[in-house]
Amino acid sequence: MTTNKKFDPLNFVCDEFSVVEINEFYEIFTSADDDESMTVDADELQRCLRIADPNISRRELAEIIDEVDTDGSGDISFEEFLDIMKKRKYQNFEEEELRVAFHSFDKNRSEFIEADDVKKLLASLGENISEADAIEMVRIADTDGDGKVSFEDYKTFIESITDY
Repeated sequence: MTTNKKFDPLNFVCDEFSVVEINEFYEIFTSADDDESMTVDADELQRCLRIADPNISRRELAEIIDEVDTDGSGDISFEEFLDIMKKRKYQNFEEEELRVAFHSFDKNRSEFIEADDVKKLLASLGENISEADAIEMVRIADTDGDGKVSFEDYKTFIESITDY
C-alpha cells in the first residue's frame, strides 16, 4: 500500500482522537482508496467502516453513507471520514451510558425491565410506587407490547424523550 508522504496527522488533531488513532484511521482510509484519489466512494467507505468497526450493521452503514453523501457524488474525503468516526465514537459512548442506566433497573440481569424492577429501583431511592404505577411505567416504555422493556425498548423510549 502506498501512503501519501504529505500526510501529517497533526493537521487533524482533535479532542476525540490521538495522533496514533488518526494515523490508524488514515491507514484504513488509504487502504480502501483504490484509485488513490484521497477520496472514497460508497463501496470504499463501506470497507473503511467495516475495518474500523467490524460490528457495524448494514442499516448503520446505509444511514452513514446517506448522511455524508449529501450531493450523491459518493466521494468522501479523509476529513469527512474522521467526522464519521467522531460521530460513531459518541454514539458508542452514549449507548454505553444507556446500557449502564438500563442495568441499574435490571438488577437480576434478565435483560428486561419489568414492573417489579421499577418498584425496587424507585424504592431504593426512597420513592414507593404502587404496582399499577410500575406496570404503567413499563407499558409506556414497552414498544413491542410484550409487558417488559428490552434494551432496545429502553433506548427507543429514552431517545424519544431526550436529545440522545
